[in-house]
Amino acid sequence: MFKRLDFVIIAVLMILSFLPEIILGASVGKNFSTTYAEITVSGKLYKNIPLSVHKGEEIIEVKSKNGINIVKVKDNKIGIIEADCPDKVCMNPEYIEKPGQSLVCLPNKVMIEIKGKADDDIILSH
Repeated sequence: MFKRLDFVIIAVLMILSFLPEIILGASVGKNFSTTYAEITVSGKLYKNIPLSVHKGEEIIEVKSKNGINIVKVKDNKIGIIEADCPDKVCMNPEYIEKPGQSLVCLPNKVMIEIKGKADDDIILSH
């Protein structure tokens, strides 16, 4: 059966398995002054939308030979509000806004990824 050391090893391995999420999760969306959404269809750029300066609402219809996705830009957020794919997984979460986040509609081969440009005014203190 299990020995005490087995439980210790299992606990340590479980803690270590969450380490990348803690490190990478904390860095998502930090140190970016300008954010934009990049919409690609079948791996090719469809449209770039500046989010950090966007005000109001905009509806974008992304048509491809695979299907149609309706994208809504609301202030500094973007999301897929309608899709003709069968599973509708691409509509969850409703909106994304931080660099590193993405929405993907696999059947229609549509991807929306939030990207950012780093701050140029970083001051290093000693």
